[in-house]
Amino acid sequence: MSSSTSTLSNTTDPTPDIPYTVPLPTGTPKDHTTHTESTTTIFLPKAGAFLNPVQHYNRDMSVAVIRAWNELRKEELEARFRSKLEKRGGLPKKKSKSKKKAGVEEVKEHKVAEESAADAQAEEGPPVMTGEESVAGPSTERKFRPPSINILEALAATGLRSIRYAKEIPNVKYVLANDLSPSACEAMRRNVEFNGVGEDSLRVRTSLQPAQDADGSAEERSAADTVEVKKEQPLGDEESKAEPQEVVEAEEGVEPKDRVGRRPDCRGRVKINEGDACAFMYSHRSPVGPSSRVDVVDLDPYGTAAPFIDAALGCISDGGLLAITCTDLAVLAGQQYPEKCYSNYGGVNVHAEYTHEAALRLVLHSIATCAARYGRYITPLLSFSIDFYVRLFIRVDTRPEQVKRLASNTGVVYTCNFCETPVIQPFGRIIEKESGKGVKMNSFKTHAGPTATDGSHCVECGGTMHLGGPLWLGPIQDPIFAKRVMNDISSQEKEYKTYSRMLGMLSLAAQELPDPFFFTANRIGKSVHMSSIPLTKILSALLNGGYKISRSHAQAGAIKTNAPRSFIYDIMREQAKVTPIRIDKISEGSPARKLISKPMTHTIDFTPHPDASLERTGKETFYQINPLPNWGPAPKAKSIQVTVTDNEGKRKVQEIEVAEGEEVEVSVKRTKTGNESAEAIDVDLQAEEKVDGGKIQKEEEMMNV
Repeated sequence: MSSSTSTLSNTTDPTPDIPYTVPLPTGTPKDHTTHTESTTTIFLPKAGAFLNPVQHYNRDMSVAVIRAWNELRKEELEARFRSKLEKRGGLPKKKSKSKKKAGVEEVKEHKVAEESAADAQAEEGPPVMTGEESVAGPSTERKFRPPSINILEALAATGLRSIRYAKEIPNVKYVLANDLSPSACEAMRRNVEFNGVGEDSLRVRTSLQPAQDADGSAEERSAADTVEVKKEQPLGDEESKAEPQEVVEAEEGVEPKDRVGRRPDCRGRVKINEGDACAFMYSHRSPVGPSSRVDVVDLDPYGTAAPFIDAALGCISDGGLLAITCTDLAVLAGQQYPEKCYSNYGGVNVHAEYTHEAALRLVLHSIATCAARYGRYITPLLSFSIDFYVRLFIRVDTRPEQVKRLASNTGVVYTCNFCETPVIQPFGRIIEKESGKGVKMNSFKTHAGPTATDGSHCVECGGTMHLGGPLWLGPIQDPIFAKRVMNDISSQEKEYKTYSRMLGMLSLAAQELPDPFFFTANRIGKSVHMSSIPLTKILSALLNGGYKISRSHAQAGAIKTNAPRSFIYDIMREQAKVTPIRIDKISEGSPARKLISKPMTHTIDFTPHPDASLERTGKETFYQINPLPNWGPAPKAKSIQVTVTDNEGKRKVQEIEVAEGEEVEVSVKRTKTGNESAEAIDVDLQAEEKVDGGKIQKEEEMMNV
């Protein structure tokens, strides 16, 4: 279903017949509109909870990445399960003796024997007929059942993202949706009920539930063991097979859905919590129990995510996924506010054309250092600079020996103010040594710093160097994981409205080199007062020189390479032999004179290389052009308190929510009641709707242009 927005009448009639929804008993809420993404339709108050339709691409990408991570996690757990099973010779895990009554033990043994016989017959098929009687073949192979996952969205607003997770990601048990605003939580409850993914939407299980170990193995429970499970456990895999979902016919190329629009094997439910996001995440830091850690945490705040990073890292289980968004690019990638960037992320922003890549590395450094305090380390899977925000998908694990590598993956960067040549300074280095017995050992050392000249003046042009960082210097993309996500969405193209842009961004991530920072031909040509050289000519020279090349997702026309800047400027000096530079037009004190007159140190070969092409190969969209003016974040919702007078003349304080930038006019009216006068304060929200239904629909239709 395509995204659309329609206005509902101000009545309390039953909800209209919208596909994949459950009619509300209270009818249509007043002064609301509907917004649809995929198979999820939610109600939006005209003045209230925050939703940005521009983030449709963000939500599509999040669903695809979590699905791919879930499959990767299943494969890892199954490999671990098979390895342990092989070590035990295929025998089940030994159980410790529990103190139970003899009667219960007999019931348990009898029940397990019956279930084992039933499972054996189901696995082996019909009995094998011999000459006189039928004999069922034995079945000793244990099946792997992956444990379900829990997702926590700390700042859920309308709940659209949480509902989509419950409907579109398989193997989800609960989606914990939290928000501090009472009106947002009220909107979430209505939307969750409307989409049929609430806690009461699925019947409480009554059949036996297999107990799952940490490695994903399953062991049968007895009837006595499942008394409490019936009240607490959600619908499991066994019951979903026993009672299949009601499937709705779908068009060709689209996955079949159930009555409320769930994709295959999706049985998630949404739990809503009203409270502080950090307190809610801190309450899920236990390894086991009701407050145990969750598998995925999604942080999508309005502005910086810095206040939530520590709490989020504490509530993610080992191997879990952190999805984080920061929309404060004016701080992260701007030319100002270095003090604000340092206070939020522990580093100073970089003033160069590659500032958006530096923004990603600043956020990764902040997350990595925060995780290291708890003996945990991060592995970036995908890192994107998109439109007006950055979006990162990071795996979190606990391993102290990996934390020791953080110093070598962290450092500062010196950037030339004129030619933007970067000089990277790591904090540490790793030396591999081999012992007398042939065992390889790592030795962690400090790194030698730049000389005084290198630290204050550019080695290429002599310009002034500016300090940026600390920031993350390791890889920001996992090419193997990016290809996994690409393969996943390619088989489900019609499930994602923004498919072409997703494919383009993932294609760039899969080929992007891990080396920090990129350059553009226009900026290099500007440094030496030359016109830009054709891109294929620069790429051929780099490839002929034995260096690697790739695009960068952060900027159109950007090139990433492991070649030094001296080689890149030698390309311009070689080109200057054909198209001479007017040196008389350059002032005497300009760093460009030194840059041009510097002798060449590399041999440049412009022979066309067969791999010197980075063009599109299909229908992917690499760099989207903003389809409409003022394309960016929607105004932030905020609450204000006003004093109103009811019909009985009583004054009370009422909380209302308005969008940031809306004008609120408070007018005082005097009404006569006998000889007394009362002040009735009328609040007039004179806010012009910046995003109406037609505009949103047009934006969604043009997202892939």
